[in-house]
Amino acid sequence: MQPEAPDTQFFAEIRDLNLAFLALAVQARELGQRRAFGLDAAVLDGLRRLPGVGLEAIAATPCLLVGFRVEGARERRWCGVAEAPPVIDSAWVASAQLFAATLLGHVWHLSRCDPLRASLCAGDSTRGPAGLGSFREVCATAGQALQLLEARFHTRVRFWPDLVTAARDGHSGRLQLARLTAIHLASAELAMRHRQALA
Repeated sequence: MQPEAPDTQFFAEIRDLNLAFLALAVQARELGQRRAFGLDAAVLDGLRRLPGVGLEAIAATPCLLVGFRVEGARERRWCGVAEAPPVIDSAWVASAQLFAATLLGHVWHLSRCDPLRASLCAGDSTRGPAGLGSFREVCATAGQALQLLEARFHTRVRFWPDLVTAARDGHSGRLQLARLTAIHLASAELAMRHRQALA
């Protein structure tokens, strides 16, 4: 699925955010963490073993692979903590905080400009900290965003292992199927939120 010309910049931004997230996850594993952002050691090790081209192949998934945990299906405001920051290395924490704040601003802006695309590509993050009303509210929460950062679809047992395996094997058809699975899962999330809103 090739993006149309107007979408080229949008998908490039998604890819860049995904790639930065994958780099943080790999670094967390290299720093000795067994879990990071909801991903277990097996997935983190798989990511760590991939060459740069493999990470770029995963990053090309046409939706964000990272988001913010939301507590409570009907809450407008967010609360709770996903995982403690997975490492105590100060340089990693600083990078992760900057990434979380950048992602927060990106998703907040996207949700205001194009809510449907934001819901599909960013998922529940549009209801979490990025769903706050004003820019001032988002800025006030940016320092806490790292605690809510998590890999999307990490609760789906096969998604991340299949994605990593497809990137490792370099089988283009399997890789494309694994990437498109993210769209299917994102669409299912969107449909579930719609049902919850109507209930």
